[in-house]
Amino acid sequence: MFRYYSLSTALILSVLSSYCGFSLAKDISVPMDISRWEYKGDQFSCLLNQKIKNFGDVAFIAEPNHILQFQLSSFRFPQPVDHARVYFLPSPYLDSQKKELVTQQAVIKNQKVIFTHSVAGLVSAVSRGAWIQVTTDASGESFSVRLPAVNINEPMARFNQCRAALPDMSFKQARDTELHYQLGQRTVNPEQKHILSQLAHYVRLDKKVTHVLIDGHTDNVGSAIGNRQISRVRADDVASILEAEGVRSALIEVRAHGARYPVASNETEQGQARNRRVTIRVIRSEGKG
Repeated sequence: MFRYYSLSTALILSVLSSYCGFSLAKDISVPMDISRWEYKGDQFSCLLNQKIKNFGDVAFIAEPNHILQFQLSSFRFPQPVDHARVYFLPSPYLDSQKKELVTQQAVIKNQKVIFTHSVAGLVSAVSRGAWIQVTTDASGESFSVRLPAVNINEPMARFNQCRAALPDMSFKQARDTELHYQLGQRTVNPEQKHILSQLAHYVRLDKKVTHVLIDGHTDNVGSAIGNRQISRVRADDVASILEAEGVRSALIEVRAHGARYPVASNETEQGQARNRRVTIRVIRSEGKG
């Protein structure tokens, strides 16, 4: 059965582990009095981490598109790590000592163990006072790290505020957006409008964006002049929605191509459907701001 170390035992273990370079310790418990969680973030990433002396660090990482990770990094891991699990533990102030498995699906890269499943639940549990245990297996032996949920309320609140403000798109997703149109469709549908709202949110946040290029295209059904006009109507509609969502008009450039640049054969209905499109290309300057 799992049992908790008292504060004095944890301190002794910490000192012995530090002295021995963790070479002998298979269970590391961060003492409550030195546990320090720190928050750092901006428009596109949020970090809540704690450094563990002579071991490495542990971090919650949030990124656009609702990506949330829990990561343990250490230069002291027994190598190679075969498996890893993360648990949350009830606070030692409670009577219960039962630990609960959060996930055992981990990506193991060199000196990092990365969890991407059920991390939101782990964040919620830690916010309510649960502690964390990460256990790794190497060559048939287990190695555990326990982290107390103390000195975490204020940085956790800031981390969650940062998460809530992240855009739904990363730059990789926002860079190239393509909307496809039904035959005769001139304006975006509700689903496409939602995509444009997400794209506009990203562009508003990213001060490095220099251009938003909007290109309208059609199939070859109808006259060249008519298709050019339809492609212009569709592209202008997209531009107006982005502007209404807060994208500066100075960033936007609209071009209408009609049927001149097909991406599929117009000899089939499927090909025509692929050619009826508006593409949005976001360009940013890496050297700006």
